[in-house]
Amino acid sequence: MKKLLFLFSTFLSFALSANPLVGSKFGSDSVQCVTNISLYREYVKQKNYDDALTPWRKAYALCPKATKNIYIDGAKLYKYLISKNKGAVELQKAYLDSLETLYDNRIANFGKENYVLGLKGSDMMKYSFSDLDRAYIYLKQSVIGQQAKSKAGALFSYFKAAYKKYQANSLDKAQLLEVYAEVSDYLDVNIAKDSKSKKFYVKAAENVEKLFSNVATCDELIYMFDSKFQETPDDMNLLKRIVKVLDKKDCTDAEVYFSAAKQLHELEPSALSAYNMGNLSIKKNKSSDAIAFFKQALELTDANDDKANCFYGLSAAYFKSSNNSTARNYAFKALKISPKWGKSMLLIGDIYAASANECGSNSFESAMLYSAAIDKFIAAKKMDSSVAELANKKIATYSKYLPTQEDAFFNGYKEGDTYTVGCWINESTKVRIK
Repeated sequence: MKKLLFLFSTFLSFALSANPLVGSKFGSDSVQCVTNISLYREYVKQKNYDDALTPWRKAYALCPKATKNIYIDGAKLYKYLISKNKGAVELQKAYLDSLETLYDNRIANFGKENYVLGLKGSDMMKYSFSDLDRAYIYLKQSVIGQQAKSKAGALFSYFKAAYKKYQANSLDKAQLLEVYAEVSDYLDVNIAKDSKSKKFYVKAAENVEKLFSNVATCDELIYMFDSKFQETPDDMNLLKRIVKVLDKKDCTDAEVYFSAAKQLHELEPSALSAYNMGNLSIKKNKSSDAIAFFKQALELTDANDDKANCFYGLSAAYFKSSNNSTARNYAFKALKISPKWGKSMLLIGDIYAASANECGSNSFESAMLYSAAIDKFIAAKKMDSSVAELANKKIATYSKYLPTQEDAFFNGYKEGDTYTVGCWINESTKVRIK
C-alpha cells in the first residue's frame, strides 16, 4: 500500500505544481499533504483509529484547507480518544477542547457556521464534563439558523441542554416551553417527510417527549401560547406550533387551541385544518359547522386514511345532531375504507342504542335495539383488539336494557330467536334476555 501511495503522491505532485492556487489549499508541501490524507483515510475506513492519528495530525497541520474530510474524520478521532480515556477526566477535557477547536477551524475554512455549531453543541452534550452554557448557546444559534433543516441530533441536544439548564435553575419553565415548542415543530416537519433520515427524527422526538413529559402541564402550555397568540395572531409558524403541541399533549379543550386552529384554517385551508376544525366543532356542540368542515376536508384530500377519518367525523357529527340514519351511513363508509377499524363499529352500536326511543311500537321492540347494538360491540372487538375493553364496557351497560323474559314471551319470542329490527335499521339480531 505504501508503494501505491508513493506513486500516487509523486504523480499528484506534478499535477498540483501546475496549479497556481495549490499553495492556499494544499499547504507548502502538497505531496506530504496528499500522502498523509490518503494514509489516514485508509486507516479510518478500517476503523483503525490509533494508526490514523499520526498521519491525520500531519494533514491537519500541513493543509487544513485541503478537504472537509479532515474535520469530519478528526471529530471521529477525538471522540474515540475521549471514549478511550474514560476515568482520565482531565485528559478527556483536553481532547474535548481540541474537538471544539476543530469545529471552529472547520467553520473558518469551510463555512456553514450554523450547521457546524449543531455538531459542536451535540458532541458537547454527550459529555457531562463539558460546558453546558456554551453548548446551549451553540445549539440555540444552530437551530435558529437551520430551523427545519436542523439535524435530528441537534434538535434533541438543544432541548436536552435547555432541560439541563432548567434543572440547574439557569433557565425558567417558560423558556423551556419555548424551546420545546420550537424543537417539536421542526421534528414534526421532518417526520412528515419520507426520507432516509426520518427514523432519526422519530427517535429524537421520542427522546424529547420523555424529557418533556416530566415538566409541562396543559395550563402552562396554554398560558404561554395564549399570550403569544394575542401578540401575533397571524403568525403561521406560531399557529401551526400551537395546534401541533396542544394536540400532542391532549390540551385541545383550550380556547386558544380552537382560535389558533380556526385562524390557521382561514389563512391556509387544508384537509388537516378542516378536519381539526370539524373535531373542535363537535366538542363545542356545533354539529352543522362540524359537518361543513368534514365535507371540506374530504374535498381537499385524496388519501384513503384521511377520507376514513372524515367519514367517521361526519358520522359523529350527524349522530350529535340526532340524524342517526345518516350517521350510520357515514360510519359504514369509514368501515369500507378501514374494515378493521373497531371505533367505527362501536359508533354504529351507540347509534343503534340511542335509537331505542324512536324505533319500536312497544317496550320489547325498543329493547331489541340494544341487542342490535350489542352485535356491533361484539363485532368491534373481534375486528380490533384495541377497542375490546371499551366494547365490553358498552356490552355490560346496554345489557341492562334488554327485554325481560315476560316481554319476549308476550311478543311471541324466546331467548336465542332471530328478530328483525325494523324502522330505518332493517337488520336481524338474536333475542337476548336481561
